[in-house]
Amino acid sequence: MSNNFRKLDRAVSDGSLVARLSTLHHFRYATNEIMKFDHLEDYDLQPYGEKIITLMEVARWTLRQRMDVSLIMLCSKKHVPYKAAYFKLLVWIRRRRSAFPTNIDDRINSLLEDINHEIVVCTSGIDPRVQLGIEELLIVETAAVSST
Repeated sequence: MSNNFRKLDRAVSDGSLVARLSTLHHFRYATNEIMKFDHLEDYDLQPYGEKIITLMEVARWTLRQRMDVSLIMLCSKKHVPYKAAYFKLLVWIRRRRSAFPTNIDDRINSLLEDINHEIVVCTSGIDPRVQLGIEELLIVETAAVSST
């Protein structure tokens, strides 16, 4: 385990990332720290799954106190970097879902509700998903429906 990852592990365990996610001043720094887990293999990521989801719940709470946290509506230009950082993490969680423990599926589903819908309100011809600049948000995942 690298020294950088040990520092990150401590930041997750000691609550300093929770404190950083609780304020917009340090929000993007904290989301960047969480994204460092992306380099782990699934089996190495899994022990951190519940903590990461807890951090995401803190991030959602923080943003909801200051702005609309959905893909349905545009946000002000000053809030775009924070909202984009949050949604980038949600896309990452959706992509790496198999690395997270199944006992927290309900919590993950609750978080992913923010990106797993097709309702979008374009204001002045601007799609809120485009505003965030995250290509994966423009790709709508559809579930296969089978009839019996």
